[in-house]
Amino acid sequence: MRMPRGRTAPARPPTAGEPSAASVRRLLIALLLNFGITSVACYALLPVLPVLLEGWQAGPLSVGAVLFLFSALRFCGFVVVDRMDFSRVRPVLTLSLASAATLVCAAALVPNRRIAVVVLLLGVAVCMSVNSVTVRTCIGEFVTDPGARVAAYSRLMLVTNLCSAAGPMLGAVLFFRSPHTWLLVVAAVFAASALVTAVAVPAGLRLRTERQKAAGGWMRTAARSPGMRRTAVASFLCFVLYSQLFSAMPLYVFGTGRPAVAGSLFLLNAALVVVLQVPVGRLVGRHMAHRRGAFRMFGTVALFMAASFAVTGTARLHIPVLLAGIVLFTLGETVLGAMNDQAFVAVKGELDTLSAVKSRMLVTALGQSVGAFMGGSVALAAAHTWDFAVYWYAMAALGVVVAAASWLYTPTRDGLSERSPAAAP
Repeated sequence: MRMPRGRTAPARPPTAGEPSAASVRRLLIALLLNFGITSVACYALLPVLPVLLEGWQAGPLSVGAVLFLFSALRFCGFVVVDRMDFSRVRPVLTLSLASAATLVCAAALVPNRRIAVVVLLLGVAVCMSVNSVTVRTCIGEFVTDPGARVAAYSRLMLVTNLCSAAGPMLGAVLFFRSPHTWLLVVAAVFAASALVTAVAVPAGLRLRTERQKAAGGWMRTAARSPGMRRTAVASFLCFVLYSQLFSAMPLYVFGTGRPAVAGSLFLLNAALVVVLQVPVGRLVGRHMAHRRGAFRMFGTVALFMAASFAVTGTARLHIPVLLAGIVLFTLGETVLGAMNDQAFVAVKGELDTLSAVKSRMLVTALGQSVGAFMGGSVALAAAHTWDFAVYWYAMAALGVVVAAASWLYTPTRDGLSERSPAAAP
């Protein structure tokens, strides 16, 4: 119906469950605060955890098993949310962080009961995962414009990297002064994030609760796709290499006896990711347009990380050399972050985009969990039997193999391999 001249149509009121633009803006600010503060707590805990376990003289296998479980549970949120009603946004976000704070505080109160401490910290990993999945789902659900959604995810990653830079330094200094104080401060940061979330997130927001039928169907479809399988293998191996940063690396660098200096390595890593994120993303985006682009980028990731591990092995805990190794590692990490999601979406085939993203999340969880186990158990076993440098050289060799396989592989349109580059159109 045409409106009379001089009058404008009234704004359409939001329907039930559809927030206003002002509520969405307030929600985005709250989510950035949530992720930022939580990142400080997460990364004050994560790099120091393997050092805590080693200090208990638990043995390489036990250290690796705990790191495996912690890493796996950090990515289990999408499984938990799919099976329970986590539709009310503010209570879920607040309670997940408050629960994390409570669990860390409880771990600080029972320092001599090591099994209890481990179980409590594994519970923290689940809480962090539920919070992370809810935050990302809120952006996907309530930010309807694709450009605005991409910008929101980019800001989320930027804030995460900026805030996480302070976490390792804070955790290292506090832990080596007093593990009890370290846990209490981490609990306080989680509690602060819960409080800010409870105040800042608009009330009444709800996520849709529909569940897709045959929830495991996307896994079977992904497993039948040759392109998806090969992308998953390449991504898995790259994340095995990446996970050494928070498993084997802390066990190695905190042996310097200078926790603040060792913590500066993680600070440099986080700062470089922020600086390199945009230019590296643009460069990777141009290469991803090529049919071989994804595998070339996986190979580049593995090559940077292999060089980093080789340098780390020769460093003999000499800090300037370790810094050079961290720079090489960060270059590979930044490339991986810029291209991994797109690699899965590009070969999704019959899958919808959400299922392709779930496939990426599952592969990331597996890769980081297996890598964390290796960094905790195999690294310590190598250090006890020979020398820590042996482990770094072994990981460098794995990186070279992954890089060579990725660069030599040529996908065809049906996802099968061709050896001849001339076959590519």
